[in-house]
Amino acid sequence: MKTRRYSIVALIFVGYTILGMSDPAREFAKKMDAAPPEQRVPNWDRVKMLMARVAPEVGDAAPDFSLKTLDGKETIRLSQFQGKQPVVLIFGSYT
Repeated sequence: MKTRRYSIVALIFVGYTILGMSDPAREFAKKMDAAPPEQRVPNWDRVKMLMARVAPEVGDAAPDFSLKTLDGKETIRLSQFQGKQPVVLIFGSYT
């Protein structure tokens, strides 16, 4: 009986915690929207749009993107390789 009571209290606590948590990005966006234009982040409309993006879920296809080659002469898109060969992206610092 005690265990059940503690479980119910824990669930209520977790529920209030989750509902009471604020999203820092959303709070920042509200402040920027309310601020005069001269006090906003440069290119605020673009920044706001980028902040609103949602990360893909596991198993979703990667969004298409383009990158310039090292010599800068050509632009390659991820979609060029779709269905042709695997693509591996490595992110990191090599300093």
